[in-house]
Amino acid sequence: MNESKLLMKYVAIIIYFFSITNVFANQNLALTQINLLHKVCEKNFEIQYKGYDLKIATAQIDKETSIFEPSLSASYSYKDSVTPNTAEDFFDRPNMEDFKERLKQYQLGVKGLLSSGAVYSFDYTVDDIDNDLVDQKYNEAQKSEASTYLGFQITQPLLKNKGSHNTMAKINIAKAAHDVEFQEFRHKVIDVVHNALNAYWELYYTTKQYEFYHDSVEVAHNLLQTYTLMFEAGKVAESELFEIKSGLALRKSLLSAALQKKIDAQTNIFKLLGISRRGNEIERIIILDTPESYRNYKKPIYDKVLEMALSNNPRYLSSLVHLRKQRLHTSYNQNQTLPDLNFKASFGINSLDSQGEEFYQHPWNGNDETWSVGLELLLPLRGGIDTESELRMARIREKQAEIALQSIELDLENQVDTSIQHIQNSIHQLERHNENVRLKQKIMDVEMSRLEGGRSNIIDVLEKEKELNQARNGHLRAIVNLELSGVALSRIEGTLLKRFGVNIKEVISKN
Repeated sequence: MNESKLLMKYVAIIIYFFSITNVFANQNLALTQINLLHKVCEKNFEIQYKGYDLKIATAQIDKETSIFEPSLSASYSYKDSVTPNTAEDFFDRPNMEDFKERLKQYQLGVKGLLSSGAVYSFDYTVDDIDNDLVDQKYNEAQKSEASTYLGFQITQPLLKNKGSHNTMAKINIAKAAHDVEFQEFRHKVIDVVHNALNAYWELYYTTKQYEFYHDSVEVAHNLLQTYTLMFEAGKVAESELFEIKSGLALRKSLLSAALQKKIDAQTNIFKLLGISRRGNEIERIIILDTPESYRNYKKPIYDKVLEMALSNNPRYLSSLVHLRKQRLHTSYNQNQTLPDLNFKASFGINSLDSQGEEFYQHPWNGNDETWSVGLELLLPLRGGIDTESELRMARIREKQAEIALQSIELDLENQVDTSIQHIQNSIHQLERHNENVRLKQKIMDVEMSRLEGGRSNIIDVLEKEKELNQARNGHLRAIVNLELSGVALSRIEGTLLKRFGVNIKEVISKN
């Protein structure tokens, strides 16, 4: 038994090798389940589309994190003016009909945000002044003077926007949104993989069904040849010949319908692979795997399956993260209802030199220091209508998220129970179909013996052969249904990707 299995595996590998190297003239594509799933995860349009949503969510985190990026400001301006003095200016500026001034202004600053919510800035400014007053002050010994300021300012919120949990709120919300999107991406991949496995086993079923009907046509065709000779020899009635021809026509019709079902199943796989049935070199898909679940299926235990689902099911995990995200919104909006109370402080050094560069020679002079501290309060007179409204909406959305989580958990419990019952019923149906096929085969054997002994007729034989094919078809359907029941249970558990070796990180990187 083991040797035959090993031989079949080697044959499957050889067929697959020839299919991918295009050795066969009809360009067959031989697929295992694993091979199909990896191709689908790489080529499927739905997965690619959902992958872009995940990339957008990743970019949103970078956007929100940019609040901590310091900004640099720099400016330069030059002013050259001649201004007539007013009467008041004339007495302030004796013996001057006009006031002439050339002013060069340089500014350099850095501004940023700390995780505590504090806004800081460093400023460096230089005013290079050349005017008539400078000439009078220095008796033209000095043509200009430079006023320099180097300082630091900080504004720390004490109520609204205080602390890292508020400063980081939008970043954490963006991260939670990304986690939601990740679980939704997993959900999409699991759905597509589930559909791919359904399509795979549907093609297996339709292929085997086609073989059944093809064999049935061969049986009817051989009988027709035999009875035609017997009719020509006058040994059977013409009515029996008509019955065989009618049975052959019916079987050909069933064969044609089975072929169309097989084509439809192949088309579903082409669609999942993101390729057109026409315009590609692949003419036929060959299924390499055979159902194995019915051989050694173990009865699932409800509690263990539910525990697995609550740990891995993407819909449930997405709902959990969504609730966390809504709670972050509520916490942030609750803080936004507080008054703006800010502590402000600044410190700076002033200098006056003949040139700006001289500031660096003696930057520190106790007489030139400037500093300040203070508090600033901003209080909405009506209590903050907009922030209170945002808080109410956030709390409502949080309640919605809690209800959604409870609903999904309840739905998950019911799905697990239904899926387990489906597996159990599939096992029982398979056992009945096994018995039915065994009995129908015996009946067919008996009827053929009776026909050979002249105690039966061709009509009864064809009817028994049709019933045997129906039993075989039902048995095949039961095997496939049991296989798909296990796939459906793994989907609910959230372990479908792991079961078939699909790495979600690799899927993301390829999309």
